[in-house]
Amino acid sequence: MKRWIWAALAVGMTPSLGIAETVVDAKVYDRATAFLPDQQKTYILNASITPHWRGGANERLTYLKELGEGKGEFVQIDAATGRRSRAFDQSVVAAGLAKAMGTPVEANKLPFTDYDELTGAIRFDAAGKSWTCSTKAPDCRNVGVAIALPDPKAVASPDGKWLAFIEDHNLWVRSADGKTRFALTTDGEAHYAYGAATELSIGAGNADGRDHAVVDKDGRRIGLDSPIVVLWSPDSTKILTHKLDERKVREMPIVQSTPTDGSVRPIANIWRMAMPNDPVLPTAEPWVFDLASKTGRKLALEPMPLEFQSAIEAHDAWWTSDGRQIYTIVRSRYAKSETLYLIDAATGSARQLISETGKTFVESGSLGEIPMVYILTNGDIVWFSERDGWGSLYLYDGKSGALKRRLTSTGWTVRNVLRLDEAAGAIFVAGNEHEPGVDPYYRDVYRVGLADGSLKRLTHEDGDHAVRTAQESIFSDVSPFFGRTPSESRGFSPSGRYFVETVARTDAPSRTVLHAADGRKIADIETADITRLKALGYTPPERFTALAADNKTTLYGTIFRPTNFDPAKHYAIIDAPYPGPQSHRTRIGLEATVFDFGQAQAYAELGFITFTVDGRGTHGRSKAFHDGSYGGLSQAGHLDDHVAVIQQLAKRYPYIDADRVGIYGCSGGGYTAARAMFAYPDVYKVGVADAGNHDQRGYLSVWGETYNGPEAGTNYTDASNALIAKNLKGKLLISHGDMDINVSPSLTLQVVNALIKANKDFDLLIVPNAGHCTMWPHTYGMRRAWDYMVRNLQGATPPAGYDPTKPVASPIAASK
Repeated sequence: MKRWIWAALAVGMTPSLGIAETVVDAKVYDRATAFLPDQQKTYILNASITPHWRGGANERLTYLKELGEGKGEFVQIDAATGRRSRAFDQSVVAAGLAKAMGTPVEANKLPFTDYDELTGAIRFDAAGKSWTCSTKAPDCRNVGVAIALPDPKAVASPDGKWLAFIEDHNLWVRSADGKTRFALTTDGEAHYAYGAATELSIGAGNADGRDHAVVDKDGRRIGLDSPIVVLWSPDSTKILTHKLDERKVREMPIVQSTPTDGSVRPIANIWRMAMPNDPVLPTAEPWVFDLASKTGRKLALEPMPLEFQSAIEAHDAWWTSDGRQIYTIVRSRYAKSETLYLIDAATGSARQLISETGKTFVESGSLGEIPMVYILTNGDIVWFSERDGWGSLYLYDGKSGALKRRLTSTGWTVRNVLRLDEAAGAIFVAGNEHEPGVDPYYRDVYRVGLADGSLKRLTHEDGDHAVRTAQESIFSDVSPFFGRTPSESRGFSPSGRYFVETVARTDAPSRTVLHAADGRKIADIETADITRLKALGYTPPERFTALAADNKTTLYGTIFRPTNFDPAKHYAIIDAPYPGPQSHRTRIGLEATVFDFGQAQAYAELGFITFTVDGRGTHGRSKAFHDGSYGGLSQAGHLDDHVAVIQQLAKRYPYIDADRVGIYGCSGGGYTAARAMFAYPDVYKVGVADAGNHDQRGYLSVWGETYNGPEAGTNYTDASNALIAKNLKGKLLISHGDMDINVSPSLTLQVVNALIKANKDFDLLIVPNAGHCTMWPHTYGMRRAWDYMVRNLQGATPPAGYDPTKPVASPIAASK
């Protein structure tokens, strides 16, 4: 195996940029693909588990243990003792299912990942049907059709009797049996429609970056169904929705130059999208409709400005359990305030309870996460605030809105609320920066007393402690009609007496641990199996610290080395940034780090040293740290900190060649990569800037207005890459998908225009029909980015015509 590794990764390391001298073996690229994100489960098993709690008073958790090659074993853990056993006899179920289905079924490849427990049997869905199988004898029976996926064009009521849907911009309801249907509104129109999602939120969040659909001039999404934005009351008698007004929002065009229907005539698509400081944002008029009377009422709130999503989409609105009242959070433009209102559903009257304002942006949690605002049984309110520079919880009177007391102290940050347990008089939270000497990005689990704010640390191992919640993000499957109180958690047992956490570190496999609610450790459940990763001969990534450019702030990052790392060689170093400010770039945990979504280890396997670091102004630490980027998106995540880190790493590790520095990134990372090439042309020599939002004035309003604030002086023009493109000295590849409706291709072409005017040499890749980010894993754009770094930082010739989309045999198998 070692002989193959050395032969396959023998890449010439020239001391400086130069003419290609060595042809890189395609096996080097094959090996790099082994470290792409989708390969994690190939080389690491049981990095985390999905716990399912069962058993009533005698609580147990079950999970599917990964055995590799698609095989799995259902395990159960007695919560009180930690004793483990088989959840059921899988061979019995496999035999019964094979007989019932008439096809072979392997015992360790059962066609389901979860099940319901019955007396002496289990129930599950497989092959489009619902099955009940005895766990005592090979006897399985089809008991119906599997639960169908929800209709993407409709939202079901909690009792399942009604479906709300949109037709011709109006809100309709039909009975589940299809016998009754009626309209609740008749005055909806294009760009002023009931229950509509913003055209921005429909198009801007495509996960794979390659198959974006677009919307036409009437706001209809081409190729996909637009979601409906409604919130049923718990008793299924009322609907909360909005009337979305985009009539005066400026239009945004995109041209499909290469139609997929074979036509040669380009297709122009136009939709409404607000940009920073535009005169008009989309707004949402809140409405409540009553099914019995078939009438609606506009709520006594001003239309809410929408930077990205409505209150319903962002889970900023929810019904009380009796369906009589609604809580909603209203956020101001530029994110400088948020206000909690209580609304009477019968009258539409609204009462302000709490209002939070700030000099920079006000957040009730991380962007994309459910706000940390919770209502207690007596109506009192748990409220998250960063008003003193740290993320803390406060308790407010639910009737008067007056502050009762602070629940958590200053000087540390509550990152997530894990469980609100009124019976136990406690809130369980994940927080960081409380323990001296501990990595500030590592979360610990704490118990906070509701009555007195008493604090108890429940986790003590050196690492990040993650507890899965039932409501992990605004994109998760949160119940659309019941409250937002995290009284149930995937990580906590239903009784709240136990919880499961995953301890993650960069230099060690993740471990899943069972605790009692008082913090007492009951059992180690799983340790990630990295046997296959070790067989690759991988070099573990290293978490490091360095000083920021201010010479006083400690920064945290990760350095990646190639599998065949040789400290006697000299390596070019590549920066793999993402500027946030809504997130942090450096991952925590060996699994997420090695199989990094930004491909840092994959690039290292090409024969580089790569690194990630979170500069000042990024997310995950104190509010003061985060505010380091406010009004200064031109800093691109404090590139001066990245330059300082490169200099320190080069001094620390003599095998790093600080004269050969590369940088690459997509989206905000693409902006940063180009920014680095223009702002620090004597440091960064080679860059790949993909889908960059190169001018914040032409990007989504939510990004610039939240983190750069209102236009003030030159705070927006300072962030324009086109205005400093003339400074380019090194080799730059700019790429973009021509159907990217997250970041308009026009922003890249504006930089191209500036480079042409400055008579600069550069390379350009436009990918027809590609959406946001062309250098995602296994794409032509990824291969071109790899080639660019190999050719210009190593002076080597990439393997000719390497196909990144083809299946690659495991390097382990190839080396035997």
